[in-house]
Amino acid sequence: MSVARPSALAERLVVVALVGALLAYAAVALWVRQWWLSGLAAPVAAALLAVRHPRARFSAYVLLTVVAVRGATAGDWSAAAFAVAAILALQAPPALRVWPRVRPPARMARP
Repeated sequence: MSVARPSALAERLVVVALVGALLAYAAVALWVRQWWLSGLAAPVAAALLAVRHPRARFSAYVLLTVVAVRGATAGDWSAAAFAVAAILALQAPPALRVWPRVRPPARMARP
């Protein structure tokens, strides 16, 4: 029986935590808050995170920024705090290993 290295365990934990948090947010957004657009976008971002799509980090940032701004402007501090906490979780080293930042493409050389 092999023991998983601590970094692999941390990476698995961050994937499960962020995907689960976005799915829970989607349920609350759809059934409690009636926020249809972000409630439908959250499972898409969660699916991209789950399959480790190269643009998953970007889509999560866009969704969470909208949630944070809407929460702050509407005075819903629980939504804003959730979004800020999730954005901070995306900055953790295990999350950076799972979903690396997108690098800009190399510029094409002139002919």
